[in-house]
Amino acid sequence: MSADATSGNAGRTTDRLLGVLMVFAETERATASEVSEATGIPVSTVYRMLDRLSATGFVQRVGTAYGAGPVAVRFAEKYRNGALERTSIGPRLERLSHESGELAAFMVPVGTEALCVDAVEGARVLRCCYTRGAAQPLLRGATAEALLAHLPESRRRQVYAAYRLPAERVRALEAAHPLVREQGVAVSESALDEGVWGASAPVLGGSGSLNGVVTVMAPAALTERRRPYYIRLVKEAARDLSGGTI
Repeated sequence: MSADATSGNAGRTTDRLLGVLMVFAETERATASEVSEATGIPVSTVYRMLDRLSATGFVQRVGTAYGAGPVAVRFAEKYRNGALERTSIGPRLERLSHESGELAAFMVPVGTEALCVDAVEGARVLRCCYTRGAAQPLLRGATAEALLAHLPESRRRQVYAAYRLPAERVRALEAAHPLVREQGVAVSESALDEGVWGASAPVLGGSGSLNGVVTVMAPAALTERRRPYYIRLVKEAARDLSGGTI
């Protein structure tokens, strides 16, 4: 076998291992069959990869399924206690939560989901699906809209295909993106959690690439008059983070 072929096979194996790991970044538990369906990797190959990942601590077996292992957990802790603390995200979220009195979060796109990297509770406890480490499909809500509107078209198409969205749903999503980009914010109400209103603004890198979004979430029934104020605050926070270190 040639060196190029060997290198190609090694690269394919690496890509497959990363694909398997990404499944456990997006779901708490999954069987080998579910991993196979999510990645397109034959189930026999998935079992071999899960054995390798289990032996190294990246995943662990839980009954008939698998979940993140102790090594993956340590990576997450080091990210939260090291890299994340050296950024301006946490302090800026603290300020946003203090100014608004509401829950503030920083979300990033991971695969086909929006992952909550950090969140700061507001003055009142809000029951919503966005807590640190939680992920939601990139399908609906202000966060999903703001992320999708600023992702490359090829990446958006991958999301639509992964969720097998009908053509009319894709057209509706795509039609909303120009306004989100023009206004610099996406808003929604009861899209993910009943009675919760949210506003999300993109955090962009120097080249205009998407780093994530800042989101504020508040009780819809109690905050209708304050929504323009929240929108201004979340856009200001996103602009600050876009020009800062994240």
